[in-house]
Amino acid sequence: MEEYRQEVQKALDFARHLRFDKTHPWHRGLVALYGALIEYSDSLIHLVENKKSGAIPVIFRSLMEAYVDFKNLAEDRRYGYYMEASYSKEWIRVLESANSSDNPYLAAIGGDPNLSAQAEAERGKLAELRKNGFQPLSQYAKFEKAGMEEEYRSIYNFLCAHSHNNIRSLIDRFIEIDEEGQDIKLVFFREYTRGYFDHYLDTCMHYLRNGSHNIHAVLETGLEREFPV
Repeated sequence: MEEYRQEVQKALDFARHLRFDKTHPWHRGLVALYGALIEYSDSLIHLVENKKSGAIPVIFRSLMEAYVDFKNLAEDRRYGYYMEASYSKEWIRVLESANSSDNPYLAAIGGDPNLSAQAEAERGKLAELRKNGFQPLSQYAKFEKAGMEEEYRSIYNFLCAHSHNNIRSLIDRFIEIDEEGQDIKLVFFREYTRGYFDHYLDTCMHYLRNGSHNIHAVLETGLEREFPV
């Protein structure tokens, strides 16, 4: 835990040396995703320290997804077009729903007189991206591009079970079996043994350190050596 905390602080300290063009989509996306790795890491440490176990796998999943996007974008600037395709796809869904339903949660958007024009503009952007070979990617496709198929089929699967409240995760969180294996009891705020989440923290610290190394290498600060991988 202490090593991870120091890694977060070190990432923050050296982040002041990052020089990038805030008007450039690639730079903007890369730095924002790196920020996500730092902030999710800080949240994980806080959750473990305060024994808020229920949210730990959910935050870990978000950090892992951010790392996959960061890794892909750092290695190939064109990956940003896939991200833009996903952005347009999701906005189209929201705009079309706001325009064709009385969804109270979209009332503010639905009242915009330019709604149809906005939706049409996003459809045009997405069509152009698809034409150039950049379609919205599934999570598996993202992991595959990052060379992380094995992680997708293992770690990520378990994390998604927690995010979706799959029976597997409900058993892990709320059911305890007695020593004889004859009876079970349901518990809230289950007490985990010390070090239970160390494998989560070790993996996330590895992702953060790799992210720190890569961003300093890509943005040519000369400080990537401070984050040996």
